[in-house]
Amino acid sequence: MAALTGRQGPHGEQAAERRFAIRINVNIEADLVDQGRRHCTVALTNLSITGCRFESDLPLRMHAPVTLTIDGVAPIEGEIVWAEGKLMGCHFAEALSPTICNRIIRTLRERQERR
Repeated sequence: MAALTGRQGPHGEQAAERRFAIRINVNIEADLVDQGRRHCTVALTNLSITGCRFESDLPLRMHAPVTLTIDGVAPIEGEIVWAEGKLMGCHFAEALSPTICNRIIRTLRERQERR
């Protein structure tokens, strides 16, 4: 059963939480390109095989197709599924393999160890 979140649905009712994949808190910079070919750097704050949450100064509309590029990983296609101010949720068009998620997390850990 889906949990309820603090977000409101289109008619003011509380929106159901639709996440089923485990999310891992991260702090990763990624490049984002939207459908209008605008480029910006975003800060991923969590990641799962099905999507991510990120912070961006670039305003994006709901259901906007986006492409995320993270070092060492092929570009990831997705769409914006929620936004609250600068925080946004992206659902990936295709689920990431656990191998790709592990590669991203390993790269993050290696960067942190070098600091």
